[in-house]
Amino acid sequence: MAFQRRIFIVFLGFMGLLLSIGYRSVFSMVMVHIIKSSQSREGLFGKCTVNGTSRDFSVTGWTSREAQYFQTSYFFGSFIMQLPGGYLATRFSPRRVCGLSIMISSVLMIVLPFPIRYLSSPIPVFLIRFLQGLVEGWSVPAMNGVISAWAPKSEKSRMVTVVYAGAYLSPALAMVITGVTACWVSWNTSLFLYGGLGFIWSVVWVCAIYDTPGLHPNLHQSEADLFAKEGANISKGSQSVAKEIPWTKILRSLPVWAIILGSFCRNWIFSMMITQVPQYFKDAFRKDIATIGFTAALPEVLMTIVTISGGVLIDKLIKHHLLSTTHGRKLAQCMGFGIEAFCLLGLRFVHSSEIALVLLCVGVGFSGLAISGYQVNPLDLAPQYVSILTGLSRLGTLGAILSTAVAGKLAQQNIQSWQLLFTIAASIHLAGVVFYGIFASGERQPWSETAETRPLLAPAVSSETIEDLGQPATTQNKFSASMFAFKGKRYLIPELDEDGNPSWFLNTI
Repeated sequence: MAFQRRIFIVFLGFMGLLLSIGYRSVFSMVMVHIIKSSQSREGLFGKCTVNGTSRDFSVTGWTSREAQYFQTSYFFGSFIMQLPGGYLATRFSPRRVCGLSIMISSVLMIVLPFPIRYLSSPIPVFLIRFLQGLVEGWSVPAMNGVISAWAPKSEKSRMVTVVYAGAYLSPALAMVITGVTACWVSWNTSLFLYGGLGFIWSVVWVCAIYDTPGLHPNLHQSEADLFAKEGANISKGSQSVAKEIPWTKILRSLPVWAIILGSFCRNWIFSMMITQVPQYFKDAFRKDIATIGFTAALPEVLMTIVTISGGVLIDKLIKHHLLSTTHGRKLAQCMGFGIEAFCLLGLRFVHSSEIALVLLCVGVGFSGLAISGYQVNPLDLAPQYVSILTGLSRLGTLGAILSTAVAGKLAQQNIQSWQLLFTIAASIHLAGVVFYGIFASGERQPWSETAETRPLLAPAVSSETIEDLGQPATTQNKFSASMFAFKGKRYLIPELDEDGNPSWFLNTI
């Protein structure tokens, strides 16, 4: 029972990203299916039909190039709202910002099939995808704000990697579900299914989650003690917290820019995997929609496994002092993205679907290690401002915009154009590896302290002492000897030296 609250938050976070990130893959697979949908092929499971497709979508004149531009409009909307989303999560409740984001996007997902089916103009689809990008731009910075508050120092990597495993498993699940349902049920089944489940999830998230451990009315005492010892001690989003954001110092920080570039590289490749690789297998190897769904899903499954196991491994190496936090982050990032870059380069020389799948499995699989690098890194640098740093890092969505735009420009439905796209992606990845390896850091930055988390000299040395001072030892304030309650706020008590005095005491006299 001691870990029940954290496990529940991790589970809900995993499911939220599994659904919301899956929206992209669902839409991509639907586009692959309905463009030239009359061309049924023999595939992995026999003849793929087009049940439920009552109209000939080819009359719209939509092409694979136009389908890529649909995705570009989504990523452009997401790019615009990343930093504002981080600010909203810092200013208001991050749990509510995240829940509202996915709720609105889910409603738009349910609406999406109607303009696709009944309107010949692509403009309404462009608009809906743009709006989905706008509202989903809030979700990840806000979710990181919640995870940051609930992640003890010794569990940061594993909690973040398990939650984000939902994001990386989502393309696999979405591609399989959409591939199967598009063949044998209806082209729009997955759109309704994902939209409905996302709406239900957002209601559960808002009603069942608390922004910080201190706000939870029934937190188990063992968990409360753990947060007092290893917690980030961050405050709930408020106007006072938002006013203290050190924007200039954040923007001048090279470790922050290392995270942003890492995110840029990841978004370039991730958008390629969920929006372009299905089209790659169709154009280069003439596969049917069901086969494409299972083929494109396999690398994502392997990446999910590596993401979770890599998070546990990096946590253990750091916890047992075999690596510093900085070296652990750099090792994960450089190995993950480095291996992926070389596998993408290898795709330039491949003319077999089997070899292409092997290279994608190895490269994309190992890239899961990088989630223990740049993705966890904001929690190391500034726990209080993790939503802001995540919002900044998510400006790397520009990589997804450029990736889909370049794919739309070069899409010639032949293997040569795809080989060029993979070469460009590999080169960008290698540049990101070099920059992160030089400038990244795993240490908490001096500018990350706020008035409510700066060390304060206090006489309290135990939870019993807090009771003696007249403060009830409730879950709200009985966190441990390292906390001091004063006027409704909790302050960190500085580490004591071997004589029982604060280690910095003499330096402040």
